[in-house]
Amino acid sequence: MNERMTWDQLVSLYPDRWVVLKDTEKEGPDIISGILIAVKTDEEIIEFENSHLREGYEFWRTTEGDFYGIVDLDINIAVN
Repeated sequence: MNERMTWDQLVSLYPDRWVVLKDTEKEGPDIISGILIAVKTDEEIIEFENSHLREGYEFWRTTEGDFYGIVDLDINIAVN
């Protein structure tokens, strides 16, 4: 760990996993590369993120999976 890797490398090496990165290089919303800190499963990521909130890491899933995140807005659903 602690090695700069491209996004393509991360996806290839760690499919269906969460990668924890620092010092990311981005092009718009896309990640070009980042320094790999950790690799976590869906079951491990919440606890890891909670214990490292203030370290400035970014958490990215290499492939699409179940939704995970925080919605910070008011949502109103009307049923007619």
